Amino acid sequence: MTPKKIYNYKIDDWVIYQPYEFSTPKRAVILWIYRDEEPLYDYEIYIDGEGKKRKVVESSLFPINTPTY
Repeated sequence: MTPKKIYNYKIDDWVIYQPYEFSTPKRAVILWIYRDEEPLYDYEIYIDGEGKKRKVVESSLFPINTPTY
């Protein structure tokens, strides 16, 4: 039995999408979490401003720094 993966983000969470170190960070929202259905990808996201959907791995997503006021 393989161990279950722990996911850091939930559906409707806003994140920063940056697939490579040299690429421009983009705001995105989590649309779907591929638990065991898709072994290659972790999430499906919608990139804000571009209108594109992408399947991505968790290592290319970063939390948005929200104010704590």
